[in-house]
Amino acid sequence: MKIIGTFLLTAAAALLSSGCVRENLVMDGKDTYHVEKEVDRAKAAQNRVKIALRLLEDGQATLSKENLQKALELDPDCFDAKLAFAWYYQTVGELDNAYRAYGELTANYADQGDVFNNYGIFLCGQGRYTDAYSMYERAVVIPKYTRVAETYVNAARCAYKQGDDRRAIDYVDRSLKYNSNNPYALGFRAELALAVGDIQTARMMMNRYSHVADENAFTLFTKLRIEEGTGNTQQAKIYGQELVTRYPNSPEAKKYMSNNY
Repeated sequence: MKIIGTFLLTAAAALLSSGCVRENLVMDGKDTYHVEKEVDRAKAAQNRVKIALRLLEDGQATLSKENLQKALELDPDCFDAKLAFAWYYQTVGELDNAYRAYGELTANYADQGDVFNNYGIFLCGQGRYTDAYSMYERAVVIPKYTRVAETYVNAARCAYKQGDDRRAIDYVDRSLKYNSNNPYALGFRAELALAVGDIQTARMMMNRYSHVADENAFTLFTKLRIEEGTGNTQQAKIYGQELVTRYPNSPEAKKYMSNNY
């Protein structure tokens, strides 16, 4: 599930008030009609889920939970609310509730790839790597699932966390077959190439990255590492100087200045 950034409650209130009422023409008698306002409970529930996720991202877990509860009161069958509740539990560290929620979701929504993708993220966070990979693999084979590239990146991140660079490379390569222009996947693949000493692939990935994303601290740091890997220390220093000049407070600049990479 993709978590969204800062959100204004005033905007959320406006969204709810404008999006949850539908007007219907209803016949009273033979020739008489009146306008009936009907609350669209399913849409209202969806709006509550959006608010809850934004609040959770903003660190307001209590308000997030209240909105998720309200979403399920409005629409007890709201899949997104149930999935968001599982995400809520894992975010706040209620592990037993998270396991229970994901267990119910996998049992009742086996055709929803997001369930298995999110469960994989949760399991990986608990160090259950084999089970996490199984969930990712279940997600990507669901015919209607459209976020295959993102799931493969999540699997790669999990493998990297486990320390299995080769598995991570395999997953990122699969992701790039579905979305060859994903800057994150290209950058991650370059990092993985450096980790196994494959300078040529790292350079190729950063060249592709430069065609789809702007220069930033990450790209300069990665480029200087590539140049150092080829022995071109002069060019590496040029990239390093540019890095500390343009992005002095970035984690990459701090690593470079402390020679901690």
